[in-house]
Amino acid sequence: KTADKHFNRLEYVEAAEEYLELVNDGKADAYVYKQLADSYYNTFNYKEAVKWYKKTVEAGNTDAQTHYRYAEMLKASTRYKEANKQMRKFAAMAPNDGRAVIFNQDPNYLAKLKKQ
Repeated sequence: KTADKHFNRLEYVEAAEEYLELVNDGKADAYVYKQLADSYYNTFNYKEAVKWYKKTVEAGNTDAQTHYRYAEMLKASTRYKEANKQMRKFAAMAPNDGRAVIFNQDPNYLAKLKKQ
């Protein structure tokens, strides 16, 4: 409850600390992993966000936005193939989302950007 209270007040650093306590106490589940990942996403800590989004996806607590954010954090850590895999999952789950439409129009855009 304390972690969620911090999260809902946009106090992501404090929320992450509280969620980590749950993980360390062995009381974490897919919800905690997702909240922890989102806390790190919102503080631009892509290394930790990637770690916890991976656990979230492995635990099966996924929605389209989770895959999108996971992809964004993978791109930030230059893991482009993995990012595209998550973007494909995102696009399949939310095909009418503008971000999915743009991705589906040119899924290999990263290779083009690298060449520039």
